[in-house]
Amino acid sequence: MLETQRLAQLPMYDWPEFNQATDCLWTSIRDNFSKAGIDTPASLDRTSPPAESWQSPNLLISQTCGLPLVADLSGKVKVLGSFAYQGIEPTGSYHSVIISHKNNDELERCLEGRRAVINGDDSYSGCLALKCFVADNGSGESPFASVLVSGSHRASLCAVASGSADIAAIDCVSWYLANQCESAIRNLKVIGHTQSRPGLPLITCGDASAQDVSVMRNALAKAVDDVDEKSRAMLGIRGFVPRDEEDYAPIAKDLERCGSISLSASPFITD
Repeated sequence: MLETQRLAQLPMYDWPEFNQATDCLWTSIRDNFSKAGIDTPASLDRTSPPAESWQSPNLLISQTCGLPLVADLSGKVKVLGSFAYQGIEPTGSYHSVIISHKNNDELERCLEGRRAVINGDDSYSGCLALKCFVADNGSGESPFASVLVSGSHRASLCAVASGSADIAAIDCVSWYLANQCESAIRNLKVIGHTQSRPGLPLITCGDASAQDVSVMRNALAKAVDDVDEKSRAMLGIRGFVPRDEEDYAPIAKDLERCGSISLSASPFITD
């Protein structure tokens, strides 16, 4: 089963400070896959661009974002499920925290004219979720004076902490990680939350059979239980929730409703 699928990645939360914990998670996944008869690489691939790997015929497992899933990968990959992270309800979901500098008291009352930062326009939690937050809070089209593209959630929160931007939407799991290792956190505060959406999907290649998917889901659930407690606590992972692509319909609806919103009348600025 799946003999030719040799590419494995867990790229979305693999910060340097958590590489060892991610490797422990992968070791548990690898061992449980192997016990289930799945031909599995010894280590994670950290060199291939994730966006290319997601559509590779050799893909065994990777983690993507809900926005690329519904916008680009629909029907091209099989969704396995999502990790469940501690303290986040409902189980297996996630949201974004809206952050500002801790000394910025006016932003909570008015977004217009502020400087936003996003990790990328292909991100649900850092971009589309911010568009939905703007729409839901009556801020209208193009509320921000400028939008900086940082390249990552970590870079976005550092931009707000340093004063290069005023506001950002940060994936709550990234926020959890940052609270363990990023000193910029002490200069930030949470001023809002976006709505809950299904957590980042774990995917395999599109030609995986229903039996393959079922076996992988069972192995993933067992793998999370088998990870040592220190690594689980560092990563915040407490379980695995099986999901299908249809479960991400709320993100597709968000894209339809708010995808065309312009956050700023000015072109995006690349950091």
